[in-house]
Amino acid sequence: MAQCTATTADGKRCRAPALQGRPFCFAHDPERAQERADARQRGGYNRRTPKATDPEGYPTRLRSVGDVQAVLERALADTWEQENSGARTQALVRLAHGALKALEVGDLEERLAALEARLEEAAP
Repeated sequence: MAQCTATTADGKRCRAPALQGRPFCFAHDPERAQERADARQRGGYNRRTPKATDPEGYPTRLRSVGDVQAVLERALADTWEQENSGARTQALVRLAHGALKALEVGDLEERLAALEARLEEAAP
């Protein structure tokens, strides 16, 4: 495959492969200027994280462990949709940590409620 014949901003020859039957790569081919502009616009649009538009079914107040878990699950689903990056990975780790903490608290609440119920049954 032929190499692009264009010169980069620092004066070196472009190292990208040339398009078939053309002396330039996609980035340097003057006949592809409109295609590049369209691709940049689509790329910017596609990188945007969509805003949550359907809050229905999700708590707006955090009054229980279940509410917290619902919010964490929604945030986790939204984060999975994002482009892979270091920030996304950190967010996933934080969400997993928060989910574990919420599960732990929920388990402790259930166990405490069961103990209290047994004590009430045993009381004279």
